[in-house]
Formats: sequence, structure tokens, C-alpha cells
Amino acid sequence: MRVALSTDGERSRQLAVLDEEGRLGGRGAYLCREAGTSGPRPSCLAEAERRNAFGRALRARVTLDPKLVESVGR
Repeated sequence: MRVALSTDGERSRQLAVLDEEGRLGGRGAYLCREAGTSGPRPSCLAEAERRNAFGRALRARVTLDPKLVESVGR
């Protein structure tokens, strides 16, 4: 499942959001999907956060979209 950048209206803040259709422009990062769901596997998301993988893959300072975090049920 693809994660891409989306601005939330403030130029200084960019959100890492799920790109379910794979149509958002720009760089993307990929997470493994939880079997039988449309959300990422919790362990993959936790590991990506711990390693700052989103910031490196997207080459930007990012904040995770709250909907992305909620989708794993943590």
C-alpha cells in the first residue's frame, strides 16, 4: 500500500497519507498491507515510524495523517 505526501493547507506541514488509488503525485513510500483489510500491518507502520522511513523515502519532514494511524487500530 502506498503512502504519499499531501499538504494540509499550511506550507510548512506535509502529511503522509494513504494513497489507496495510487494516483497522488510525487514520491511515495510503501507499507505491507494487513491481510483481509485495507490498512497497513501494525508492525510495519510501527517499524517505519521508528526508523523515520517516511521522512527518508519522501525526502521531506512529514507528519503522519491521523487517519493512517487510526487505520491500524492502535
